[in-house]
Amino acid sequence: MPEYWFKYGVTEVSMEVPEEFSQRKIGVKEMEVAEGVWGDLRSFAHEVGRDAGSGYVAILYDHVDDDLSLQVLRHVVDSLLDDGKEVTLLVSHWRLPPKIGTEHARHCLKKHGISIKTIEAWESEKISFNGLSVSREFLDASARIMITTSEPHGILGRASFEEALALGGLFEIRLDGELREAIAETCEKVFTEVPLQVITQLNGRICFGDVDKVRGEVSRTLEEFTIPVDDAEMIIAGGGGYPRDSTFQSIIHLFGLLRESVIEEGLIGLVAECGEGLGSREFFGALLGGGRGLDAEAIRLVKDVSESRRMAITSTLPKAILRETLDIRGFDTPQELLNYGLRTYGKDARLLVLEKPMIRPIRRRTTG
Repeated sequence: MPEYWFKYGVTEVSMEVPEEFSQRKIGVKEMEVAEGVWGDLRSFAHEVGRDAGSGYVAILYDHVDDDLSLQVLRHVVDSLLDDGKEVTLLVSHWRLPPKIGTEHARHCLKKHGISIKTIEAWESEKISFNGLSVSREFLDASARIMITTSEPHGILGRASFEEALALGGLFEIRLDGELREAIAETCEKVFTEVPLQVITQLNGRICFGDVDKVRGEVSRTLEEFTIPVDDAEMIIAGGGGYPRDSTFQSIIHLFGLLRESVIEEGLIGLVAECGEGLGSREFFGALLGGGRGLDAEAIRLVKDVSESRRMAITSTLPKAILRETLDIRGFDTPQELLNYGLRTYGKDARLLVLEKPMIRPIRRRTTG
């Protein structure tokens, strides 16, 4: 009997699927880092250091996981320090809960031996610039580098350097209107006035250079993360494990990411521990009908998904709250979630399994 494993907090949980049911495991193979990229990256960092002259280099590091981005950061920092440059590290973690993001980023920086002046981006002093309230440490630098991870996102379409720049705490911006428009407007104001170099990794592929160059590479590469799939009644996907699945707030966008993977009235099931609960006070306010920005967009998205899809989650969250507020069924194990789906759709049910939520599956055709 096929068995599938999902990261669940700091551990893993499994699910067995009877062989007689149609099932397909989907995903993308993680790429090997290209030969020579580390040398090219060091040369790139040396060039940025030369552009900084006698001033300091500010690095905005957008943390999401203990992944390749930390190796990139280590190489860049070492290259700049070897050149005698002063480096200030501004850390953001907008995809994670604030407290957990801070603690996990600090732990990972220490683990990778990165010990330079570090400031939480949202705590940095803000000054007025081009109609924005912007981090002084970011503006006063003689050169700036953004380091982040790029991936599909269920609310914004993608999470990359522009989203990290606007939402990572460098700016105090109003998010009352259309969120993607606010992000684009903020970035445009910055890019026209402030030179910025970008390094981002996409599933093992490292892209670096100026804003326009990296934007184009990210757009082309993320197209590969949209995977066509045949019709299925169910998809069960992992939330990525800790720290990604630490709260419901940090994984809720996955319902949007997986929306088009199943037929109308199909089931989207997540396996995410959410050991730290629902999320921040602001997210709880959005859940009750208030809030703004990304949290409010997330709640609106899930309510919209619920009109045409069933939703369920294996987690430690209170089942009654999810069912009453968002019409999401709760289960204690992936096996219970699967059994619910098999009871609902019967012996002819077709299942997709996504152990790591790094792609956007989309049905090849529309059916009833």
